[in-house]
Amino acid sequence: ESNFIGKQVLWTIFIMSRLYDTVEPSVIDEAMLHTAVEEQGPKDEAGKIAKQEGIEFSDVLSLRIDFKNILKIDNLWEFTSLTKLQLDNNIIEHIEGLDELVNLVWLDLSFNNIEVIEGLTKLTK
Repeated sequence: ESNFIGKQVLWTIFIMSRLYDTVEPSVIDEAMLHTAVEEQGPKDEAGKIAKQEGIEFSDVLSLRIDFKNILKIDNLWEFTSLTKLQLDNNIIEHIEGLDELVNLVWLDLSFNNIEVIEGLTKLTK
């Protein structure tokens, strides 16, 4: 019976690590942002051109970073045109660093571990 429980625990850990694609808590960093923008950016020929030339963060209107086991929000200050931000299904405890996103009209922070919310005073849209 204990062997069965051990296998069940390992299977649960495996599923959770696959779900979040990482075991360790993470911080939103430049690499994560570039990957997300590239994956969610234009497709086909426009996507090829965008990948070659790069997409300016200030041109991005919508960004989804979910199921990444994110503990801390950071490095979003360049996304000045962002109107939609999805950070759902992470482990974020402290909401901060969103003050520069003055064009934000839709923010999804569902299914996180939010304990503190700060720095949203400039989000008035």
